[in-house]
Amino acid sequence: MSRQVTPPQSQNRSVATGSTDTPMSRKQSGFEPYSSTPPSNRNQRFQNMASEISKYVVGPMPVSEFLNRFLRPKTAPKEQKSGVPSATTTGLQAYLAGNYVNQYQSLVNALQPICPNFEIRDTNTKPVTTFQGYTIRPDVCVFNRGSNDVDITQAEIMMELKSDKNDDPFADESKMSFVKGSTAGKNTLGQTTVYAAAHQASQFRTHAFSVLMFLTYARLLRWDRSGVVATGAIPIDSPEFIEFFQLFDQATPQMRGIDTSVSTPSPENASEARISLGIGSNIPLVQFSLDFLSDKAYNATNGVYIASRDAYMNKSHSPLGRSTRTFIAYSTSHQCNIFLKDSWRLDSQTPEHKIYNTLHAQNVPCLPTVLAGSDIFDQTTITQDVLSENPIWMKVQPKPLRKHRHHRLILKEIATPLHLFSSTKILVSAIYDAIKAHSAAFKAGILHRDISSGNIMIYNNGGLLIDWDLSKNTEDKNARESERTGTWQFISCRLLKDPTAAQGLTDDVESFIHVLTWVSFRYAKHNLGGGALESFLGSVFDHAYYEEDGLVRGGDNKMNYLTSPSQLMETEFGNLLLKGLLLNITDTIATRYRRPPTLRDADDDEATLDRLLNARQKRLKKLEDSEWIINEFASVLKLPDWPANDEARKHEITHTSRLTTHIEGSLKRKSSEDAGRKGKKTRALASK
Repeated sequence: MSRQVTPPQSQNRSVATGSTDTPMSRKQSGFEPYSSTPPSNRNQRFQNMASEISKYVVGPMPVSEFLNRFLRPKTAPKEQKSGVPSATTTGLQAYLAGNYVNQYQSLVNALQPICPNFEIRDTNTKPVTTFQGYTIRPDVCVFNRGSNDVDITQAEIMMELKSDKNDDPFADESKMSFVKGSTAGKNTLGQTTVYAAAHQASQFRTHAFSVLMFLTYARLLRWDRSGVVATGAIPIDSPEFIEFFQLFDQATPQMRGIDTSVSTPSPENASEARISLGIGSNIPLVQFSLDFLSDKAYNATNGVYIASRDAYMNKSHSPLGRSTRTFIAYSTSHQCNIFLKDSWRLDSQTPEHKIYNTLHAQNVPCLPTVLAGSDIFDQTTITQDVLSENPIWMKVQPKPLRKHRHHRLILKEIATPLHLFSSTKILVSAIYDAIKAHSAAFKAGILHRDISSGNIMIYNNGGLLIDWDLSKNTEDKNARESERTGTWQFISCRLLKDPTAAQGLTDDVESFIHVLTWVSFRYAKHNLGGGALESFLGSVFDHAYYEEDGLVRGGDNKMNYLTSPSQLMETEFGNLLLKGLLLNITDTIATRYRRPPTLRDADDDEATLDRLLNARQKRLKKLEDSEWIINEFASVLKLPDWPANDEARKHEITHTSRLTTHIEGSLKRKSSEDAGRKGKKTRALASK
């Protein structure tokens, strides 16, 4: 629950010690996992996703170019069109005539003859999955043969049908923007984006295809982690529309977007993995091979890694970005369980395994041990290239797109998530170790830049600081990318208020404080009720708004909390040492945001004012390194009165502002005419 508040009269802009950065974006993937606000209703969810994806849409691409670039084999003759079955021609004519009660089935009947290697099914009334609490129900799906018709893990193409051309999110003739700003268009764009996110989150993919249909024409879309390419409008009865499905039917797995570095383990390896991982025979397994990696530094003992397939389902909230997924996996070469991280890193950044090598060479403590790591040699995004090759699109595209490269990292330690602490002393100890790692890394010239609850792990009653793929060399003064991402709830107030500001050491240190505060209120023992907890966490940590410049900002409520932490002071924690630590570090970091003392504060005495200003300057100077917060943690951890068994408990949050069943809401937009559709032999496709 966000509320607008009046910011303090002024704030100190601390020097950003370390690096020049670029504007921040608040993506769903970096916001939702830690959000305390009520889930969006389906229409708001669509609008949010449309606003997010609109900056990453490339088009309109001519359909011939789309087919040549993405689906036609490079060695194939230019003319490779096979005949069109009469059932396809008849079916599409009937579909366009609109004289079928079930328009979805008529489309299935038309397309199935030209896709003999797949099964095309009407899924309009059959949800293929539940994704992030919402039902995913595309109108028509292309599945692998023999698969369950509601199994999204076997889906190849999702198709959505609209009865009104006003639902089209794109405008081919517009000289200003290919993406329309209408509510109806944004709803469609948001819906297909959520479906694409669910599709890729439920499989191992390099990219995915989807189809939007509007009465007499269609659009083809290709999604990867950089963006989405959309075609111009294609007549449904055109040869190109039919050829898309013919080419897809004959395409290789790589062309269709299948990650071929993931496979099914052999029975022998699967048996070993099930015993080591402690999982039953009913759980499907996947095998990651590092034979596909281009970096040979670790390949001598790589072998293969086997994990539960269910462990990765629905972990990504967006079809774009890094799509980080982690697994506890069994290593056939080491014959033990390890930690595997699968992600799409930014191509311009140093691979994470090399960053770890640098940190270990500098004796940075409290880091995991790298066993293997590299890029999967040919798996990169290409949407950014499609954009850069077209000067007309470049003129209207609001920002350049970033190239992502598939990367895997194998770590020795299997640690525990921070929020599953067995005592608050271990919680504080884990963050203490992470701060020490961060401080040593900064002295070695590397700033982490992505401090969050998910990047601090508990290990041997202490902590490990992980996920260094967004870190930056402090000597690099150039802006790295066109935007900066992070976990919204833990970003410093200064960066939330000014997304273009350079990120420095003190911003990361402040993030550690936000992590301890958020985890303590969410999981430690205290007397705050569910409604009050939602109000506090939502207002302070989730608050965000769009400004006229198009940038997302926040931090006002968080800054007011730091300078006047009334909720912290009033809350009764089960551990007074934890509360005392929170009060001390909150008061210290708040110096960044308190206004300088004035003559009025000094009772009009200039000597007193000088003393106040000098004291403030000393406090600001103290914030320029990490020693102060390391000392605060060390001092409190030495005290003898820590509770022994105050393990984590997840407090229930009462969504007092919107007591509706958003979690069970469907992502299917229903037409007001749905109730009258039954029995009507009309072309009344649901305006979903």
